[in-house]
Amino acid sequence: MIISSKVEKLRYKSNILLEKNSENNLNKNSIVKTDILYKINNNQISYRVGHVTSNDINRFKKVFLENFI
Repeated sequence: MIISSKVEKLRYKSNILLEKNSENNLNKNSIVKTDILYKINNNQISYRVGHVTSNDINRFKKVFLENFI
């Protein structure tokens, strides 16, 4: 799943809001695109902006399963 700061794309039901907070350390509110799963190797990651909690990951998985399985 990809995280994007283009929150105007919340109009798509597969996109979920991820609000910035002190726990995830994001710079701005973002969306998680749950419509496509991507496999990214660690060597393809240049830098990390923040992180998501296991509760967030479970929330994203739930939306993916509800909409696409």
